[in-house]
Amino acid sequence: TITRSDILGNLFPVVGMDWSHPGIAQLLTKIDKNGYRVMYLTSRAIGQANLTRAYIKALRQTGGASLPHGPLIMSPDRLVKSLKREVIYRRPQEFKILALRDIRRLFAMAVQPFAAGFGNRVSDLVAYLAVG
Repeated sequence: TITRSDILGNLFPVVGMDWSHPGIAQLLTKIDKNGYRVMYLTSRAIGQANLTRAYIKALRQTGGASLPHGPLIMSPDRLVKSLKREVIYRRPQEFKILALRDIRRLFAMAVQPFAAGFGNRVSDLVAYLAVG
């Protein structure tokens, strides 16, 4: 997870404020340089794709560190449905588990395409553990 919290992480970038985890750009860049590919997974609605991509591309941290390139996987649902799932029902893992399982099915059964997952909520851990 790039942002420190989901709600403020959605709102602050819109008004030009940074709410990212300190050092996240450096961490993900080091992971990328070690041969792993970073994939950005969010339960945000697809209608927020341009804003989310712009945020990922524009984020600069200490020393000018930026986030590595990688695919952005988003919920195909509309904004209200995605917000309800994440903010009201607090179950973003429902989308994330399905998305990660779909990605995993693209690989042979003996291949584990995921090496690690980073999140800021227990629901992220639930999603990552559900797909191994």
